[in-house]
Amino acid sequence: MKKRLIVLFLLVISGSLVFAGLNEDYQALQQQFMKKRRMVRSRTEMNKLGIERVQALKNLLAKYKGRKLAEDEQMTMAEVLMSVDNLASAWDILKTITAPADPEKYNAMCARSLFGLGKDTMASKYLEKLNHQGQFYGMVNFGRGMSLLRKGEESAAIPYLKEVVGVVTLQDVYRVYAINALVTYYEDNGSHARAMKLLAKSVKDSTFSGRSRNELKNMEMAMAMIGKAAMNLQNIVRGFNGNAPVVFKEKGKVIVLDFFAPWCGPCKAAIPVLSKLYLENRDKGLDVIGVTRLYGYYADGKTRQQNITAAKEAELIATFVKSQKASYPMALVGNEDAFKDYAVTGLPHSVLIDRKGIIRRVFTGMYSQKSFIKAVRTLLDEKVK
Repeated sequence: MKKRLIVLFLLVISGSLVFAGLNEDYQALQQQFMKKRRMVRSRTEMNKLGIERVQALKNLLAKYKGRKLAEDEQMTMAEVLMSVDNLASAWDILKTITAPADPEKYNAMCARSLFGLGKDTMASKYLEKLNHQGQFYGMVNFGRGMSLLRKGEESAAIPYLKEVVGVVTLQDVYRVYAINALVTYYEDNGSHARAMKLLAKSVKDSTFSGRSRNELKNMEMAMAMIGKAAMNLQNIVRGFNGNAPVVFKEKGKVIVLDFFAPWCGPCKAAIPVLSKLYLENRDKGLDVIGVTRLYGYYADGKTRQQNITAAKEAELIATFVKSQKASYPMALVGNEDAFKDYAVTGLPHSVLIDRKGIIRRVFTGMYSQKSFIKAVRTLLDEKVK
């Protein structure tokens, strides 16, 4: 009898696996990749995981191609299609659904797919049906705003990003990112006062977590440096790639002061961009100076050493700089003074100084490369009276 029960149990389990539907397969796939994502330790690994996930989703689509699906499975099929950027096929499915079990999710999916297909008027109608304080509303606006930013349509993106900031039920990371994008837009268009007003209001917004408010406060402190005179770099203990300028007494050059660390992925990604920018514009009066400091440890994504001496850390940084083939000088400072002077609380952090020695722009975090290069060229084109 016991053996029969075991056999029956196995048959039930195997049967459930054989006849598992699209919804179950999709949920299993999602859980599988969520577990893998928690193990990711680098951007390269994240990119590989993204490629792997897309292929798994395509395999799932192939498995259910041509099958008759229930309406809730059609929603899932549309979601999978959207995940692999097949928005046209997703919309073809969505427009056939007459009684969605989750109208909020359905309207969000319709809006997103239609925006992606360039059918903005239709998309807006679905967007307006959403709860304006719901996460779906916030995420559709965020996606639309970021899509427009990537296309270089900053003005068109602004209304969507403003909506994101106001959705208090949305995760802070999206709202803070939207604020950062708005601040960049205002600064790009010479509206420093407007950028500072937005930051001041956001810092006091109790709907943000304490950690997010602290992040916004740091952003506010960094942007408050704009308009102030550039300061000498303090306590330089070593220079790389030639002599890094220590003081800014000699006016007449545009200076990019780039604070970095070997363990900062976005900082490393910026080095080739800064190198190219420097080589193309040094004859026009551009100086680029990389600045890092002693931390008491070293990490570069491949190597990690704890509790090391200042001399050992300096040697490791020298090796790192050489491996990056930077074309511009870099400086190693012995303490946090230079970082505090320029309100550096996180990395990346780049400061643009004009020919008169005045701080004109500050870029923090995952800033817009397009805005950064445009700001540098604007300063290079300015005539000094």
